[in-house]
Amino acid sequence: MKTVSTSIHESQKFQSVASKIRVPVMAASIRNIMALSWAVMAAIAIITLSVWAVGADIHSYLGASTWGLGFIFLALALDNRGRTARYQMMTGFALLSLALLQNSVSPGFIIVSGVILATWVAGIIFKSVSV
Repeated sequence: MKTVSTSIHESQKFQSVASKIRVPVMAASIRNIMALSWAVMAAIAIITLSVWAVGADIHSYLGASTWGLGFIFLALALDNRGRTARYQMMTGFALLSLALLQNSVSPGFIIVSGVILATWVAGIIFKSVSV
């Protein structure tokens, strides 16, 4: 049996200039990755709850809560200005129409409402945590 031996030289220089430059960049990206993971987990939880709610026999309550969320988004659109107000107004009208569709056509539209709500929640969480 042949063995090969090598000597390992330990470097006495621990920190270099390159490591001092990269650490703040890595800390910022790790912060953004954690913010993104929190936002994705919240969105997945909301979508999972909306899928679970389709199977429950509480369609009228969910339609009423979606109707209320639509009015909340319309009120937020009146309070804000710019592009955010437009998105909130579109979301409010979409939630009002989805609430009508949930009660009259199919309770499966609860999932679409959950996806819209999860998008807003994930955006708010990412924006607040990453700053």
